[in-house]
Amino acid sequence: MVRYNDLVFARDMISAEHDDGRTVRFTRQERALLFRLVREPQTLVTRAQLLDALGGSEATLTERNVDYLINRLRSRLGDSARAARFIVTQYGEGYYWAANPVNNDPLSGFLLIGPISGLADLRTSANGFPDHLKQEISRALGGRRKVLICPHYQPSVEGGDRLDFTLEISAHADSDVLHLALVLRQGRTMQVVDRFRRAWSPRLEKSSNQARALAGAIAEALWRHEADIARIHASPTDRPAHLRIHDAAMMLTDDTRSWKENASRLQSAFQADKADPRNAVMLALNHYNRLLQSLGETPPLSDADWTALEVEIEAFALRALPEAHDNPDLLLAIAKLLRFIDRGFLDLAARLTDEAFGQSTAFAASFSMKAQIAASRGEIDNATALYDKAIELAEPGSQFHIYLLILKIVAMMAGDKRGMVEHLAVELYDFVPRAQTSFGLFFISPKAKQLAAPMEQALASMPVAQARQFSDYLFRISARQFQRRAHQRNVLKGLTTHIMRHHGNEAIAPVIRKRFPELVIG
Repeated sequence: MVRYNDLVFARDMISAEHDDGRTVRFTRQERALLFRLVREPQTLVTRAQLLDALGGSEATLTERNVDYLINRLRSRLGDSARAARFIVTQYGEGYYWAANPVNNDPLSGFLLIGPISGLADLRTSANGFPDHLKQEISRALGGRRKVLICPHYQPSVEGGDRLDFTLEISAHADSDVLHLALVLRQGRTMQVVDRFRRAWSPRLEKSSNQARALAGAIAEALWRHEADIARIHASPTDRPAHLRIHDAAMMLTDDTRSWKENASRLQSAFQADKADPRNAVMLALNHYNRLLQSLGETPPLSDADWTALEVEIEAFALRALPEAHDNPDLLLAIAKLLRFIDRGFLDLAARLTDEAFGQSTAFAASFSMKAQIAASRGEIDNATALYDKAIELAEPGSQFHIYLLILKIVAMMAGDKRGMVEHLAVELYDFVPRAQTSFGLFFISPKAKQLAAPMEQALASMPVAQARQFSDYLFRISARQFQRRAHQRNVLKGLTTHIMRHHGNEAIAPVIRKRFPELVIG
């Protein structure tokens, strides 16, 4: 295939296709003229030469036939002599081909629909199936993901396309029904994600419903693929399991609380197959994301709600463990969960992490988990080195990279390495400016006399109840995972100092006032 302007020509010049799907078919003589003109673009081809290309030895062919055929060819191409895009007239001499082939620039998008074959019969309808499907897939993905159609798509030889997924469509018509075979693939590896078989009738009023149902099935397959926490071929840079589950939900919703989108899907999967350890771990990870995303909820999670979720996390993780030892991704996820809930499982989490590290090809996720274990044990320098190894493998600015920066900042806070905290915080804010007035409040130095204006304003306008929720949240998700009391206190000291400066001791969570009375004295 080769593209000139808005037409994609078959290599044999038997046909060309417009971007809207309309097909133009050429006669033998028209093909002969096209081949001759395209062979030497921007070069004059005389009528006599074109006559030779047509087989001009025949007595019935004259140069007037050449002019007639050129005019007919222009009409098929949507061209004109006055504003020629393809064929330019050199008066008194002949013609030349003016169009340049369009470079096959790398394509970029979330999902590309293509290649498409066998849909010619369907394109007679005003709104063809590919367009319906594109619209419905975009809607199923919340309208935030770029969906493309490229009927003649072929992966670039150089591999420069930046596509997350492709959807190949093949079809054959039977009366007024089109039988469709669709293959969903990963864009970079072309590995098959899922296959679909459907029958579609463009004459039925419910054609949009058919496209909507198929789009829903495709979105579900994409979610399952993204949420998969037990990939067979994990890459060294793969994200940890809880981030994959979060990203899967974010394909389908504008709500940053991804656990809500995932909850019913994961619960259904677990009920359908409780014996599969992946289903139990995925539910536990969604509970973990639920807790991470609870900051700012109204009303806030109660102690009883938080405890109930952690009890379920523990139960799901331990339930899955016996069947997880041959799957390093599952082991890393279970280790993550057991460390987080702070119920005396740190040594078990460490053993599972080491076991997974010996098997896993997901080096970045493994280094991240080893760093968290080291930090919990008070080995801050070792944790720093491990975080650096993970960060080196993460794509700069990716969610995984941001996650690693936050974990490293918290470890530096625990070790009272405030200079490094400030340096890393600046790096974080470069990638995520809005983090300065959200997560940035957790990283502030207790020695600072005056904070940046946005932070001062955020703290001053924060209701006492919300300030209490902020300090409680920091204790639960970060401080308590450190075994040394001094490290816990270091994590909490900055936020509590500045909350008290604005709102007094009552704005500090009761669990902190009880465990660290020295933070709220004076």
